[in-house]
Amino acid sequence: MTKKESCYRLERIVLSVLLIPFILLTFNYLHAQTRYSWEGYGIAPNQKFRALTLFVNIIYDINPDRNYVESSEFWPIATREGINNAPRPTYMLELLDTIYNPQNLRGTMTRIYGESSFDALQITGDFMVVNIKESSILAKGNFGSRNIIHAVIDQINRNGGLKAIYQHNNIEDYALPGERSIFFAQFLVRNISQSYGGSSIGSGLVSPTLLKGEKLLINGTEYPFSGRGSFQCVGNSNVGINPTSILMHELSHLLFGGNEFHTTGGNHRGSGNIFMPFISIQGGYGLMGSNGSSLVCCNGYERWRMHWKHPEAVDFISAHDANNQQSIPSDITRENGNCSFTLRDFITTGDVVRIKLPYKDSENSSNQYIWLENHQVGKNNKLDFMQFSENSCRPKGSAGIYAYYQVGRDDLSRSDMHERDNLRAIPAEGFWNYALVVDTAAPYQYQCINWGTYNYHHRREDANPFGGYHDMEEFFTPDDNAKKITLNHRKHTWRIEKNGRYWDNLPSYGDDSDAFSQHTKLNMGTNPSTCNTRTYYNYLSYSGASNSTRMADKNTTITYLSGLSIEMVPQENGTFLVHIRWDDYNITNSAIWTGNISLRERAVLTQGNSLTITQNLTPAQFDRDIESGYFAPTSRWVCEAGSDFLQEAGSVVSIEEKSVLEIDSNAQFTLTEGATLRIKRGSTLQLNEGATLTLSSGSKLIVNAGATLIDNGKIIQGSKAKITIRRGGKHIRQKN
Repeated sequence: MTKKESCYRLERIVLSVLLIPFILLTFNYLHAQTRYSWEGYGIAPNQKFRALTLFVNIIYDINPDRNYVESSEFWPIATREGINNAPRPTYMLELLDTIYNPQNLRGTMTRIYGESSFDALQITGDFMVVNIKESSILAKGNFGSRNIIHAVIDQINRNGGLKAIYQHNNIEDYALPGERSIFFAQFLVRNISQSYGGSSIGSGLVSPTLLKGEKLLINGTEYPFSGRGSFQCVGNSNVGINPTSILMHELSHLLFGGNEFHTTGGNHRGSGNIFMPFISIQGGYGLMGSNGSSLVCCNGYERWRMHWKHPEAVDFISAHDANNQQSIPSDITRENGNCSFTLRDFITTGDVVRIKLPYKDSENSSNQYIWLENHQVGKNNKLDFMQFSENSCRPKGSAGIYAYYQVGRDDLSRSDMHERDNLRAIPAEGFWNYALVVDTAAPYQYQCINWGTYNYHHRREDANPFGGYHDMEEFFTPDDNAKKITLNHRKHTWRIEKNGRYWDNLPSYGDDSDAFSQHTKLNMGTNPSTCNTRTYYNYLSYSGASNSTRMADKNTTITYLSGLSIEMVPQENGTFLVHIRWDDYNITNSAIWTGNISLRERAVLTQGNSLTITQNLTPAQFDRDIESGYFAPTSRWVCEAGSDFLQEAGSVVSIEEKSVLEIDSNAQFTLTEGATLRIKRGSTLQLNEGATLTLSSGSKLIVNAGATLIDNGKIIQGSKAKITIRRGGKHIRQKN
């Protein structure tokens, strides 16, 4: 491999996936005039404007050795200072259209906002190439963004002013109607040297005041910038081919907000006191994603906040009826009862279903919702496919329903709530415990996007629908001696082992296991389930972690079982029929439950299936738990007052690993003939006063050695039912 090939390969690594996570620098500010999310955060979601796009190629005339970014076919290195002289980036028109034609959008930046907004947000562009000397920038100071911007504008003005390549050379081309300032400009720099205090490749910033005070000469007159602008260090790769590149991410900040809107793969740590509802940074997809995104498209939550809807839709959250005849509202609560919808392709129609989950820890806790979207990946001719799928090692993605949680941020009248990362994907493959496997003696070469050498991988172990990870979120795998989780305990998921098979296709950025492509029914007993997700509001910066009491009342730490079920039935035309019920209480498969669990309604463990309550092995808190010995508390399942749990014949409930099953007053727990309730070592069955445990004829209650039965309730024992207290087990009667 030549030096040139090696450097180019490194550029691809850094820009695409990055060997270390980059920090997306954005200005977090309060827009004094913004009252509602759909007004935007600097750019209105329904505007039409042309972005003046300035490509900057630095010529290192003082220290040539500091130009570490070599030539590529996409943007060759410059040797001659000047304006619009060669070389130019080859991908300019792949990035932005110069004219907006809804029937023929080509540039990814134009397309992704046009397709997301149903043509409400129309962004076009024109371009200038500025080849500028290192010495010209250093005359302004270091390689900070404002110094580079100032030097570039000075050079343009000294050379006669604006000379756009596609001849948009009037102030009217860049100003909003009735205004006389350049509305938005973006600076794309090829080769910044960090040795001068510059940005690393893949980083950028956006601000409504970035260009304040700057003036550009246009046809002999100096015109001001509105202030809105972005600055990106893009390297020599083709950023036009990547719809979720840093360029789109930073512009999206002017739509959605500052650092509090780092979501769906565009997240990062270290942005100060901005809270996240989960310990792990979340992947997923959306305009606020970046190189960590899965699908390259918007999501329904973003459309809702921006008030982007299809002209034929009746509301911002709507779908077609079960007969696929007309648009109807689809923002569902339990009060709506059972209902059905047809979900057509999300990108082209906007069809979406949102389901508000029924329980939370307190009135102050964040509301939770499940979103359902039908993405016809590969079939809708839209920007709607897996990121980096132009590489043969990456999947294109599967057509089907993509689901995710929304936690909080449902008050559209507030632009800044100082929290981010509130969307969590619900992949079809569910949630699991993962173990870190260190392969020091046998490092492997990773061959998908990132060509690094690694001595570890993650192995998927037991199913954990209530407390586990999915493979699009950041894994924390603390070692056995750790007392507190730190950033040192996170490991990027390059290789994942599932059932003895290795997956090296970058599943952390989405794969074919994410979509619900087949006829699927979810309820409380499946993995994934229809229950709420648990939250742990925190901020974890490079200087340390905090689970502040300031946000503690927003948490929901209990998994609430309910009768909610979601059935997704694919149709021949690519649509899905979605049935939502609130009275589906049957657990028709074996399941493993962890953490704090609450039953307030009814549940039936059907014939022959097993239910295991055990220790959560996925981190649920920053500190190692004194009782459990893990970074999660012991599990506790409470059948609350008025609830009813039924074990059918041959079913088994097992309480393990110091877990507790508590049956509250006026709650019923019934074992039918042949069912077994087993309390294992260290675990407890607690019957509170007024609780009823019914053992039908032929059923069994087994309390193993080291386990405890606390009996302060009522046990009804059938004629052939057995209660077995093994040697070393305890039966404590506390009845008055």
